[in-house]
Amino acid sequence: MNETYDKPALNLVCPKCGNKIATTRWEPIDLDSTEYEIIISKGNTESMDNIKLVSKLTGENYIKSKELLLNGFVCFKGKAIDVIVMKKKLDDYHIQYTINPNFPYWYN
Repeated sequence: MNETYDKPALNLVCPKCGNKIATTRWEPIDLDSTEYEIIISKGNTESMDNIKLVSKLTGENYIKSKELLLNGFVCFKGKAIDVIVMKKKLDDYHIQYTINPNFPYWYN
């Protein structure tokens, strides 16, 4: 049997005949109802790409986004499943941030 995981369905499929067994598997991150906030740290690199990302996330213009990036701000508030998406974007751009309360999940 081959395993495929399409949240929240866990499927076991026979490679020979294609028969499938399906069940539900919830990860702890899916059930976490904690409200997290991502805080962009002060003094991040003010590269054009970083400013563009902040502008996209906040809807602010170039000047305001540059100011936010340099001075720090609360970038996002939400549930763990949404925080992990934002965390990945910030990590891709090497933007420094903190998450409160302590965020116990990592992405692959």
